[in-house]
Amino acid sequence: MPTRHRKRSPLAFLVAVAILLAIAGYFAWQGTQGGYGAAARALLAEERARKEAEHAALLERRAVLEARVERLRTHALDADLLDERARAKLNMAHPNELVIFHGEEPGIVHSLAAHGR
Repeated sequence: MPTRHRKRSPLAFLVAVAILLAIAGYFAWQGTQGGYGAAARALLAEERARKEAEHAALLERRAVLEARVERLRTHALDADLLDERARAKLNMAHPNELVIFHGEEPGIVHSLAAHGR
């Protein structure tokens, strides 16, 4: 039985190479610009740095608040802090005092006596 051999077209080889180059180009683009590529990793690194800075600031704020709470406990009661918090919560001051509100936290009061301070 005779066998027929077909002559391959040179275009078939070029089509196969073009398809493989297109696939390689797609993966190269995804590796640099895609959702998990190098550009996305740079954005994630920036966001991580911002979040770590925010976390450090929150830890510092927490330490300040824990120190204030510790000074309000009965075994280490700070009379000045207790007086400050009572005045802030009750919105009261002595008649000869000047009250200055400042800071981000509402209710923090620093009072200066009117007689020379």
